[in-house]
Amino acid sequence: MIRWPIRFAMLLAATIAAWQPSIARAADEDVQFWLNVVATGDLDDDTRLTIDATARWREVRRGDEQQTIRVNIEQEFGDSVRVGGGLAVFDAGGRTEIRPHQEITFTTGRLAVRTRIEERFFDGADRMEIRARQRLRYTLPIANKVEARFEGEFFNLVQTQSRDPDTARDQWRARTEIGWRMNKKFRLALAYLAIYTPTPNARDTFNHVPQTWIEYRF
Repeated sequence: MIRWPIRFAMLLAATIAAWQPSIARAADEDVQFWLNVVATGDLDDDTRLTIDATARWREVRRGDEQQTIRVNIEQEFGDSVRVGGGLAVFDAGGRTEIRPHQEITFTTGRLAVRTRIEERFFDGADRMEIRARQRLRYTLPIANKVEARFEGEFFNLVQTQSRDPDTARDQWRARTEIGWRMNKKFRLALAYLAIYTPTPNARDTFNHVPQTWIEYRF
């Protein structure tokens, strides 16, 4: 019964591995590191609050080091649907972004599909930017308290902050994670995130992002 999930996970991992170098050869690459600290808990039987903060170490040409904090509230409808929204604040190199969002997540078995819409307000921007995100996640138990996650996500700028027609509009992300549930309160995970951004009239960009994830349940 476990053969199909294992084959699916292996196929997805192999696809990510093969996809990465073929893109990276023609792209402007860099390496970043993101530290994620998350607190999440139930407000009632079907409402969950999540607060996450990140520190992102990046090169100056990528926007410099970035600090973020996001608050998200989700409401469950049955066993397979969650609807939520929240607000995030991003700061990098003295430039601030305010980002409200709305989202809906459908879950069936080990597969979760999330659609998120973000309204992005930047300091000094021509207008509000609107971004749509579509994420697919598969979770695979490996051992007692240990699981792997495989994610793919597509980003599209429905409306850019700049009126420049050459602004990059799309982004693709692939992520693999190994997580360990230490106890009822804490979860620790290590992950690798690959970010590919096609750029009109310039070299595409490819980011290699090792991540550490620390989660606390209250």
